[in-house]
Amino acid sequence: MNNRQIECFLEAARLLNFTRAAENLLPQPAVSRYISALEEELRRTRQSLANAAPALRLGINKSWQTTGFLPKVVEMCQQREPKFRVVYECLDFRELCEGLKAKQLDAVIALGNDLQDTQEFTVERITSIRRVILYSDLLPNADTLMTPDDFYPYDFLITDDPLVRKLAEESELIFQDYHFVPRFRTVSNQETVMCGVENGTGVALLDEWCHARYHPHLHCIHVDEYMPVALARRRDTESSTVELFWECLTEYFRNGGV
Repeated sequence: MNNRQIECFLEAARLLNFTRAAENLLPQPAVSRYISALEEELRRTRQSLANAAPALRLGINKSWQTTGFLPKVVEMCQQREPKFRVVYECLDFRELCEGLKAKQLDAVIALGNDLQDTQEFTVERITSIRRVILYSDLLPNADTLMTPDDFYPYDFLITDDPLVRKLAEESELIFQDYHFVPRFRTVSNQETVMCGVENGTGVALLDEWCHARYHPHLHCIHVDEYMPVALARRRDTESSTVELFWECLTEYFRNGGV
């Protein structure tokens, strides 16, 4: 498509007449050739789009680092279906659920505990990940922290969110093995949690896929608690693209992928 083709098309459309358009622009045969060439290009473009496989609209927890497995899973999908492609949306849990309910997303990868009571979705477990305590070099006595037991003096920062508070309450049982009950301090949002951790005013109980654990001045210690990770999709929608992704995703983790 070039400027001359577009110019001829717009003039002919404006006048609804090739002859009058030609009088204003070029000889009529030339105008007709440009219009015909433009129609052929548009026809090929429509055919190409019709043959293209629809992209998988995949929602992911915005705090997760998924480069360790997602590119490999996508590659597996493309080996079976070369036209397979993915459009990613990194959102918080509520936005992921809303996007899936509104059919703006085809599938969501999230913590299975969050999704288990959502009746509109089919939820299929794919793997499990460990909880970690995240802390900064700036935390007092950070160089002495060796096990979860050592974190009893510090505030555990959490957001003011029912799901997060529920996870915190469940974690209190886990910490009985470490002989203390965490002192949770509620803050307004996740950014404030991370600001407190980075500046050494508290620690955070997160999962091992969190982006922040790769920060050069942040460290983590694993807790003996595993959290299920699941793929969620709508019960009332069937999609070969989602099925292919689900098959490759489960196969990847079943074969020892992490």
